[in-house]
Amino acid sequence: MLFERKILVVEDNEINRAALCVILSSQYTVLEAENGAQALSLLEKYREGISLILLDIVMPVMDGYTFLKHLKADHRLNSIPVIVTTSNNSEVDEVAALSNGATDFITKPYRAQVILQRAAGIIHLRETSVLIHQIQYDRVTGVYSKEYFCQQVRDILFRNPDVKYDILCSDIEDFKLINDTFGMDAGDRLLRQVAELCTQRLGDHGICGRLNADQFACLLEHREDYADEMFTQSDSRINSGFGDLNVIIKYGIYTVEDREVSVEQMCDRALLAANNIKGKYGKHFALYDDKLRGALLRRQAITDGMETALATGQFEVYLQPKYQIRDGRLTGAEALVRWNHPKWGLQPPAEFIPIFERNGFITKLDQYVWERVCSLMQEWDKSGYPSINISVNVSRIDIYNTNLVDFLTGLMQRYGLSPSRLHLEITESAYTDTSRQLIETMGALRRQGFMIEMDDFGSGYSSLNMLTEMPIDVLKLDMKFIQTEITRPTGQGILRFILDLARWMKLSVVAEGVETQEQLERLQNAGCDYAQGYYFAKPMPVENFVSILTAQALAANIENSRSACSAGRLDRALLVADEDEEYRAHVHRTFTDCFKVLEAASCEEAVGILGRHPYQISAVILSLTIQGGADILTAIQKERSAWKTPCVATGPLDMELERNAMELGATDYATKPHDQESLRRRVLRAMSTHTLQVRMRSLQDEACRDTMTGLLNCRGLYTITESLWHESSSVVCLFELDDLKKFNEKYGYVEGDHLILHFASLLRAHTQVDDVLVRLGGDEFLAVMYNIRSMKVAHMKEMAILRAYNESRYVDPDSVSCFAGTVLWNAEEPLDEIIGRAREILYAAKASGKEEYFLQKG
Repeated sequence: MLFERKILVVEDNEINRAALCVILSSQYTVLEAENGAQALSLLEKYREGISLILLDIVMPVMDGYTFLKHLKADHRLNSIPVIVTTSNNSEVDEVAALSNGATDFITKPYRAQVILQRAAGIIHLRETSVLIHQIQYDRVTGVYSKEYFCQQVRDILFRNPDVKYDILCSDIEDFKLINDTFGMDAGDRLLRQVAELCTQRLGDHGICGRLNADQFACLLEHREDYADEMFTQSDSRINSGFGDLNVIIKYGIYTVEDREVSVEQMCDRALLAANNIKGKYGKHFALYDDKLRGALLRRQAITDGMETALATGQFEVYLQPKYQIRDGRLTGAEALVRWNHPKWGLQPPAEFIPIFERNGFITKLDQYVWERVCSLMQEWDKSGYPSINISVNVSRIDIYNTNLVDFLTGLMQRYGLSPSRLHLEITESAYTDTSRQLIETMGALRRQGFMIEMDDFGSGYSSLNMLTEMPIDVLKLDMKFIQTEITRPTGQGILRFILDLARWMKLSVVAEGVETQEQLERLQNAGCDYAQGYYFAKPMPVENFVSILTAQALAANIENSRSACSAGRLDRALLVADEDEEYRAHVHRTFTDCFKVLEAASCEEAVGILGRHPYQISAVILSLTIQGGADILTAIQKERSAWKTPCVATGPLDMELERNAMELGATDYATKPHDQESLRRRVLRAMSTHTLQVRMRSLQDEACRDTMTGLLNCRGLYTITESLWHESSSVVCLFELDDLKKFNEKYGYVEGDHLILHFASLLRAHTQVDDVLVRLGGDEFLAVMYNIRSMKVAHMKEMAILRAYNESRYVDPDSVSCFAGTVLWNAEEPLDEIIGRAREILYAAKASGKEEYFLQKG
């Protein structure tokens, strides 16, 4: 038989015990015990595996009544039914047996059919009861199961239409980590404590159920006085039983207003409120409100539209260029995805990727991106563009697709590409799930030739053990790490440590999120391999990236042509201008392996060489103690104009001399005396920075524009500042869209983007073609307007823009107000000071009241 039920016979009389065994053994497995003590030993071994106990009352060692007391005191065994067998047929004995926990009572002598029928009936009732209990109650915690909880809530709401109720849901933060770190037993113990706390707090005033792994739900009568203290006390009680472990529970509360909403949806809404405060220190509970409802509706709208979007080509691949830091060469790109929705407009990935990761659609979207990227690389190869690699994201859910390796290798074969061209980015957080499947899948892909990148390294999950276990080729340093840490002295040390570690492990390093020249130089000095970020270019549509590829191909052709023309000789020259002949000889020996070294002992010689070889000279080493050294620096800038030759100035330890050299255009300053190897590093670093800047020039316009509005951004404004200084009779007008954050929260970020675009169009409509229009930040705009000679005319311009905005469809009593501050600008005043004055006027206008938006004074 597949399953045999066991019956335990506890009887001291051997003949009676044998008779019972004969009767029962035809249908059951029979276990025997001579007294209560033996029976308890057998129960400890078989526990719930015993379906029924037949128990004699009068026995030596331990009688039946004592045995019953032990049985009913043990929560593991007290559900096993007991039939008392006795030769005494008195009502007193029967009542005594039943009151001690017996299920039934049989008198001797035994009648076979009666015993079999009663045993079968009681076992069936017990199994039915257990089954019902398993359906109605959670096995681990003993509270209601999800299905039974929802049924009970529906019944309570139906029976009490006039009572207002709340659904309260709890969610344990990082519960999986608790299970992984302390084991499943500790996790189950924690769940039982949470369930016990909930039921104790509710008492007879509510019910509790377990929704899934670490989430519980309670129904209780509505209250208005929820406070953090109520929940912190609960957390403290739970933490007291877990030593150093800090258990954090977040609570979400949904007030039952619409009883037509399903109970499951009520719980979802409460959990949505709880999820909204996850990771927020000091926030213990949150109430579900209209804002969260809007987020839920938005999430549902995204889910409803995702399949159609994929089928109709609404998802677009954007590419962010990646450059080799050493020489500024474009080496590849990272593929990102944007959703160009017909109604919502262009949606950033943060809007929909987390939703797709939760509902599993991310797998389809990732595969679409991979295919599109392979198609682009094949197309570019056929067109003769330089061969580059592209990084694509691989989500955690993709890794557990058993067909992942076959899908990717098949893709590369179909498009005729080497697997090394497709870099697979796995986010660092995915590596915390160090399952064998993850390691084996990544290893299999790497053996096929794919390059594996660990994305977001440094975001908080990093460990040396992780790096040694995982099969990876490239580390991508986290954007936030680049933007903050390397600007600090200690951060620079950490950066060097990571790069040294990467070199030791033979890993390449890509720095993402590079935004400033300072960040780039620090990465360059530390020996980072590649970089990407807004300093170079933002993620861009494919056609914009193709323009960069075209420029690179053209530059390569020009370089090849020059190489052909100068065949047979070194086409890179280094000029050393120094009055010390011995020093020039040292420099000659240091650089002769990679440059044609030209020497000059005077200012006249140096200027003459620059005039004869304007494009051949790659770098200059210039002594500032040579007579006319400043003139040489001027000649360098004059001869090459915008294509400035990198120049390393040398001289004694003199801060004033060094400052003057840098102001005149020197790239670096080397204090004499110095080591020749140190000088070599300085020169090569200066050349690398110069090459990178030249190659970036083609991207300058892209980096200087606000991607949403097409106006200049802050970087663009300061790039053209010098040309603005030469203008006179200009006006600077600063605008601010006040309460834009409130507008976004009320109407959504899509409408907020439309408002920003609308205001940008108003600026264009009310200014001249040559005027400079800038989006300084999220809600600030700047207009530099020419040929305005008085504040009266300036205010007329300003008021025309404000009036046009005030009459637009976006203005209502709760909407965004527009303020302005305007000042005249002459050629002598620095731009920062002018903007500061305009901002002071704008703030004064705000303080005077929104209805007085037209009263700004300059």
